[in-house]
Amino acid sequence: MKFFSYLPDIYREYRYVNYGLLVLAMIFLLYPLGVSIPGKVEAYLPFELPTVSSYIATNYPNLPCSSCGLTRSVVSLYHFDLDAALAFNKAGILIVALAIAQFFLRFPLLFWKSSGLCWFDLIQFVTCGLVIRVFLDTTMVW
Repeated sequence: MKFFSYLPDIYREYRYVNYGLLVLAMIFLLYPLGVSIPGKVEAYLPFELPTVSSYIATNYPNLPCSSCGLTRSVVSLYHFDLDAALAFNKAGILIVALAIAQFFLRFPLLFWKSSGLCWFDLIQFVTCGLVIRVFLDTTMVW
């Protein structure tokens, strides 16, 4: 592609970023296995991972929060309870789908040396973040 030929070759530097993003995607995809929802589902792991008991929305109860119920939605999705996942927050399904996509999109950069692929990956990563943000904003308006 001619467009990518004008961009600098960042493959060597971006390789470390890619490893970091791969590790973060793996942590994000494995973390809900160790989280339980009291009274609903138990954690898959024999021990429970720590969760944050309070977040910023409890300090500002009059402001709408687009991420309310997001953790419970993802955990419910991991327990194959689609109705509960949709009830907690509709964006949970999108975020899990994008995290799985990010996990698999990291691998081409481990094997193919291409500066164009690095730039394409950065663009799609930013696009995924924007899609999540827009989806969270639009799911608040019911």
